[in-house]
Amino acid sequence: MARRVLLVMSRKILSDALIAQTSYDTRFNFLAEQNYASAALTAEACSPEITVVEIPESGPWKSADKCLAICSVIRKQLPDCKQVILCSENDKESYHAAINAKQENKIDDFLFYDNSIHYLFSKLEALTEKKEA
Repeated sequence: MARRVLLVMSRKILSDALIAQTSYDTRFNFLAEQNYASAALTAEACSPEITVVEIPESGPWKSADKCLAICSVIRKQLPDCKQVILCSENDKESYHAAINAKQENKIDDFLFYDNSIHYLFSKLEALTEKKEA
C-alpha cells in the first residue's frame, strides 16, 4: 500500500515534479500544500504517514522556526506522522536549525535541496518501515 506523504512546499513546480514521479513509483502517494498557514489543517484532513516541510529560501515562511512550529503542531495532531525538513545546504541558519531539531527529536530527519529523488525516496521508505519484534 502506498505511503501517504504531505509536501508543504512553496515551490509548486518541485512538489508537482515529485507528485509526477510517483506515478512510476507506487511506494508513495504525495499530496501538496503550498499554503503554509493551512498545512496543519491539511495534515489533519489527509492523515499522512510523513510530512515533508520545505524551509523556503525567500518569502514569509523563510524562518526555520516557523517551519519547525508547523512540524510541532502536526506532531501534536498526528503523533505517528514522521516529520522531515527540506532545506538549503547554503542557508546556515536553516540547516543548523534542522540539525538541532533532529538532535532534539523535534523532527525525524532532514534533507538538502540537492539530494536526489532516489535518496529522498529511500529516506521516506526508511521512516515508514515496520519494526519487527
